[in-house]
Amino acid sequence: MMMTKRSKEKAALLASDIKVYECGQMPPAGELEEAPRLERWSTAVRRRGQEFVLVVKGDLHRHPEFPDGGDIQTSAVQWFDRKALFCRTINRLYALGQPAGDEEGIDT
Repeated sequence: MMMTKRSKEKAALLASDIKVYECGQMPPAGELEEAPRLERWSTAVRRRGQEFVLVVKGDLHRHPEFPDGGDIQTSAVQWFDRKALFCRTINRLYALGQPAGDEEGIDT
């Protein structure tokens, strides 16, 4: 499959970001603050062709292309932060808020 200039740029940026994450570093604070945020999120494994990929599902906020509060499923996750603060797909960084089923701070 031939890669376009844009897909090559995305792949290069992803590779650069992953090198930073592998060293234990976080995304820059401003980048994480401006990233789309997923609330009430959970992970799932989905079939993509002959392989299985990790995705994150949740309520979306601050995404440049979608309205706030909608349920979405990310594209394949390329990096998932071990502290569950963020995840990275080929297209973008997502900040992770409260996971689904986490009732901390909610009065019942």
